[in-house]
Amino acid sequence: MPGRRAAGRSAAILLGLSLLLAGCTGAGTGSEQPPSDAGGGTASAATQEPQADPALQAACTTFWGDPDYVDPLSRTVLARAASAAEAGPDDPDFFALMGDDIEGAFEGAPSAAQQSAETLAQWFRTEPERGADADLEAFRTAWHGVAGDCREVSPAALWALAPGEDGTKPAALVCADVFDTPGTLTHFANANVLTSNMFKLVGLQPREVPVDRQEDVQDTADLLAVEINAVDDDAVGAALEQVRAPFADALAGDIRSEGLSGPLTELGTACEAAGYSSPDAGEIDDRNHENDEADAVVGASAEGRTGTNHGGRS
Repeated sequence: MPGRRAAGRSAAILLGLSLLLAGCTGAGTGSEQPPSDAGGGTASAATQEPQADPALQAACTTFWGDPDYVDPLSRTVLARAASAAEAGPDDPDFFALMGDDIEGAFEGAPSAAQQSAETLAQWFRTEPERGADADLEAFRTAWHGVAGDCREVSPAALWALAPGEDGTKPAALVCADVFDTPGTLTHFANANVLTSNMFKLVGLQPREVPVDRQEDVQDTADLLAVEINAVDDDAVGAALEQVRAPFADALAGDIRSEGLSGPLTELGTACEAAGYSSPDAGEIDDRNHENDEADAVVGASAEGRTGTNHGGRS
């Protein structure tokens, strides 16, 4: 009898240990990570790029015009800022409306972007009435503030902050900068677009380059060189080389320019192929003469170029 009881106790102990081990194993299984397929899904989600805030995306697209760059608000903002020194004291309410448009574009955006937009808007409510004393550097700072908030979702904003890596600037953006963007923050510091400013140097038709504007010729050649290096489209870059040629020739001493009619036609063709609708040379010439007479900005969108001057003055 004692032997059987001892054997029974041993069996009970072994059974208890088995159950205990089984219980530990089950607990361990329950606390482990999900099976490999579930774990893989979790890791994949963790490494995905964060999604852009749709409200910020919408506001920045309205302001900067990506990816088509057809008549974005930013273009009007630049033209209006350039005309403030001359026209601001005569009609400050007109410029204040620009502030309303800016804030309206960012109304649903995150608070940081709204604050940057408000700073830019306030510039239009306070500086234009000061006329020639309007603080253009304050405008530049506010402009960069809006660009900084949009740089993650807008190539135009990113390139407005600083030049990027060569060969990465969207061709449509380069074309818009040449044909339709006021030169407010370039060396020209006026509301005319680059093509109009270039005509006054090397002409649309053959002419002599003004010998007293060699600094502008050099700066324009440098500006075009930056665009040529930056653009992501070889055809647009090659066409821009031809646009730059009369400036390079003038700097080398040949001041007899053949004009930009042919080169701009080729550039327009390349821009069309890259997805940007640009004016033909004849239209550019007509706009140039009209705006010289009206002392207004040259440049408008592909949808509304005729008679459009962005409210600017050269």
